Amino acid sequence: MNTKNKLILVVDDEKDIRNIITYNLEKEGMRFIEASNGDEALILLKKNPSLVILDVMMPGKDGYEICKHIRNTGSIVPIIFLTAMDREFDEVKGLESGGDDYIRKPFSPALLIARIKSILRRIESINMKGNLIEFDGLSINTETYIAQVDGNELTLPRKEFELLFLLASEPGKVFKRNLIMDSVWGKDVIVGDRTIDVHIRKLREKIGDHYFKTVKGVGYKLVD
Repeated sequence: MNTKNKLILVVDDEKDIRNIITYNLEKEGMRFIEASNGDEALILLKKNPSLVILDVMMPGKDGYEICKHIRNTGSIVPIIFLTAMDREFDEVKGLESGGDDYIRKPFSPALLIARIKSILRRIESINMKGNLIEFDGLSINTETYIAQVDGNELTLPRKEFELLFLLASEPGKVFKRNLIMDSVWGKDVIVGDRTIDVHIRKLREKIGDHYFKTVKGVGYKLVD
């Protein structure tokens, strides 16, 4: 995967943290733009970055607020939260607000770069498929990243979209949790069962509970 033309938006109020991140991005041949607060970040989003690295605790609008604002505009740009908070509650809150990944400070620059590449690689892979899946009133287009139910367009963050696409690719098949984790979050990203459950719950709320079936202790499937 070529990352040289990828533009990364780095949002953190600590200059030293931004320097560490941008140094490592530059080593990988990636371009970057920086913001020290949420308001600056929202302005720089007009430059259409390929990915956003977003600190949570910042003066003014925090990372969760910025993420929600981004998602409310309909943007599906992938967002990696970077935060010193390590409670499960905070991680779930970040994912529920529309984040794609959550890395705790202090962090390994090598791990951060690996997570960035993993997300961009999966996006590239899905975009190349250009598939259109239609199933029982659902329409899922991986070329436009638009999903519809009964003709009504849905607002889905990227992870919810990818999870829905995975389940809809084989209706009736039970997707085990470890397969869901590997396919949607990647093999080099560790997420808990709670993360998958949160995303399934969001999809149930937006699409309809009747589409999904939980197979206890195993995983999930789209009802055929």
